Amino acid sequence: MTVLLTMLRKAAAPVLIGGVLLVFMLALLWVILVKFDTMLERAARTAAEARDAYWTGEIERSNAEANRLLADQAKAALAIETSANARVRAVEIQLANLENANAALPGGDDCGLSRDRVRVLPN
Repeated sequence: MTVLLTMLRKAAAPVLIGGVLLVFMLALLWVILVKFDTMLERAARTAAEARDAYWTGEIERSNAEANRLLADQAKAALAIETSANARVRAVEIQLANLENANAALPGGDDCGLSRDRVRVLPN
C-alpha cells in the first residue's frame, strides 16, 4: 500500500502543480481584464468629456451670435423709432402751422373755401 501511495503522490504532484498554475494564470488573467476594463472606462470618460466640452463651446458660440443679432435688431428698431418720432413731430409742427395760418385768415365764419384758405391746404 505504501508503494501505491507513493505512486499516487508521484502521479498527483504534476496535477496539483498544474492546478495551482492554472489558478494562478486565471487570477492573472482576471487582473489583466480588470485593468483593461478600467482603461476602457477612463478612455470613454475622457472622450465624453471632450465631446461635452466641444458642444458646450459650440452652444456658447451660437448663443453669443444670437445675442449679437438681437442687440443689432434692438439698435435698428430704436433707430427706426427715433426716425418715426421725428417724422411725427415734423407733421405735428406742420399741422400746427397750418392751423395757425388758417386761424389768421380773415372771415373765419364764411361758408366754403376762399382762395386764401385753399392756398393754406397742403398740396
